[in-house]
Amino acid sequence: MDDRHHRRRQHGGFVWPIVLILVGVMFLLNNLGLIDIVTWDSIWQLWPLIFVAIGLDGLLRRNEIVGPVIMFGLGGVFLLSNFGWLNWNAWDTLWRLWPLLIIAIGLEIMVGRRSVWISILGVAVIFAALFGLLWLSGIGPLGGQPIQSELIDQELGDAIRAEISLSPVVGEMRVDALEDSNALIAGEVSVGRGRQVWSNYKLQGTTAVYSLGSRNPVSFPGNAWDWRLGLSPDTPIELEASMAAGDMDLDLAEVMLSGLDASQAVGDLSITLPAGEALHGDISQAVGQIVIYVPEDVSVRVEISKALSSLTVPSDFVERGDYYYSPGYESSDTLIDLDISQAIGNIVVRYQK
Repeated sequence: MDDRHHRRRQHGGFVWPIVLILVGVMFLLNNLGLIDIVTWDSIWQLWPLIFVAIGLDGLLRRNEIVGPVIMFGLGGVFLLSNFGWLNWNAWDTLWRLWPLLIIAIGLEIMVGRRSVWISILGVAVIFAALFGLLWLSGIGPLGGQPIQSELIDQELGDAIRAEISLSPVVGEMRVDALEDSNALIAGEVSVGRGRQVWSNYKLQGTTAVYSLGSRNPVSFPGNAWDWRLGLSPDTPIELEASMAAGDMDLDLAEVMLSGLDASQAVGDLSITLPAGEALHGDISQAVGQIVIYVPEDVSVRVEISKALSSLTVPSDFVERGDYYYSPGYESSDTLIDLDISQAIGNIVVRYQK
């Protein structure tokens, strides 16, 4: 018994020392200037291997099945997403495979923790089933719910400015500028059957206050919900957009945007900003990818708050602490100030083409 316990500890004891050694070597080379910024950013994208290391430690040291399945799965998805081999909105499909965790728990109760080889076999079976299901589904929606569509058409009326709030729960949302300046917002919303779309409009003085969202008794990622909306191009708009999981594309280049608050839990968030107006934007995301397209002829300041995220900004931006400045920021009258925060994923700031 003691010999077996001793062998198990030795068997799993190499994982974390190797991780620490590799991390120490990378930081040392970076501190000595032996790794350029591009190489360091590429290496930093490998951070999901920490999940893999945790999974290996649980598999080899404690003969677990459930823990390694979760850690290997998270590490693999984050790693593939970091290098662009898997869209962040693929989480929408992967989430629907959560019953595999129940299978893993059953395997661990039945055969796990008896030997490392049985545990390895159990993990292999789970991932074989995972890849098989993803292959059969084409990494797309597995069935989904029937879809119903609802037209959105709200006139601007006597308003000369607007505050708009958009809050889909899951799915895809595309927002751009309308050609018709008489409408405040127009488009089409498609949601799963049984879900309700609600809207509210009121005129406060000369300000139109409009909200659009969905009521969902139970919401799960994987429902094929599609929001296609256009905003007035000639009215100053403060826009608030929030989403739990999915793909959010805000093409606001032709919108008179006076303020922006965009938030997302998991997914892809893409924002194209307008030129010619001073603007402050708050952009936040828990897990996924944020891509911001800024006009090249407008001065930009970006404040970055991140945990396990890679960051890419234009080469002519100047870094000062947590802030990044475009050329000529201090002397410009037209400014864009952005506060971007993310826990895990990628943050990219690019000039518009």
